[in-house]
Amino acid sequence: MRPTFLLGQVVGDGMNPTMVGNGRQEMRFELRALTGFRGLAATTIALAHFQKFYPTYLNAPFMWHNAVDLFFCLSGFTLSYVYRPESFKFSSYLTARVARIYPLYLATLLIAGATIAWPAVDHTAYPARNAFSDFVLQIPALNSWPIIGSGVHWDPPAWSISVEWLCYLLLFPLLLVQRAPSSTPIRLLCIVVLSSISYSLFVRYFDSNVMLPQRYQAQTQWSYWVNSLRGAFGFTAGWLVFRCFEKRDGIYVFCARFHWLIWCSMGLIVAFAYCDHINPQALVFLFPFAVLAATDQTSASSRLLGTKGLHFLGVISYSIYMTHFVVFVCLLDAFGPPATWTISIYAAAIILAAAVFTISYFMIEKPARDAIRAQRPIRPLRPE
Repeated sequence: MRPTFLLGQVVGDGMNPTMVGNGRQEMRFELRALTGFRGLAATTIALAHFQKFYPTYLNAPFMWHNAVDLFFCLSGFTLSYVYRPESFKFSSYLTARVARIYPLYLATLLIAGATIAWPAVDHTAYPARNAFSDFVLQIPALNSWPIIGSGVHWDPPAWSISVEWLCYLLLFPLLLVQRAPSSTPIRLLCIVVLSSISYSLFVRYFDSNVMLPQRYQAQTQWSYWVNSLRGAFGFTAGWLVFRCFEKRDGIYVFCARFHWLIWCSMGLIVAFAYCDHINPQALVFLFPFAVLAATDQTSASSRLLGTKGLHFLGVISYSIYMTHFVVFVCLLDAFGPPATWTISIYAAAIILAAAVFTISYFMIEKPARDAIRAQRPIRPLRPE
């Protein structure tokens, strides 16, 4: 049986194939488990956000909203998997990144922004001057950048896209030309240190109020840096994880062999967090190793993540992530608080949400992405 090669889709991220040194394209296998992992994370984040509309939000069962840190790690791994320094062209890379994130980002920004001018919505605490400056910085996805941005995003999940954009433009080109530590223990230490700093910054300084569209001044300036720094640290951890994968070192072997231990540990953290015994942000310590474990496509957990259902969720995961909050707000406006919903309303809401996620992928995200990339056509080669 001939192996299946994918051009333009690697771990669900829809990226261009890399180029080998002689200018030819390097074929890459899709890591289906990572695509499914991305879909699982996006769905869990959506469910966690949905619970915010309940009065009993605290100790809710879906508290994995910090899976956005997993996205950062996955992005660092995926870009490292796709691009090579000897053939890297920033213009082609930038086109692929814009095509991947911007069309749907812009669409949800405009839809969410329409609520700012909606007469039925009270935004008296959000001055028009602030709204204009926030809009100007949201257009190029800069509003979560420290110093220049306020952190406000009208589609709340979009803050992480702004942070990823920072990693795409500034961090990844630097990491691409860096030599990762050659020692396995040093790589492990770096991953642990990055996760520790990210966790510490989040626990000490994270303030969700800085992202609300109203007048607010955080107690410390660190609160405006937390999201960007956790994104940079998670992204860098993903870059290191790729080096472990590339070398098939002891860290990779351990994660592949004991994948069940990693998943059980993640479940225990969620369970302890539910009982207020641990901060759920502690999951950030396990995300790099979970990503590495999922690259072993022979394990039971990877085969589960790569099943058709989870894989499809991974394919449309960006649409799930970017549209779910807008969908929930519309459902609230139509049906009132979720605590008052009947079973039939819940069923209709699930069907509607699933339809919006799928349609936004096939009608907005994918066509726009393909149209932008068509401006820089790539001729696929047959695998040798």
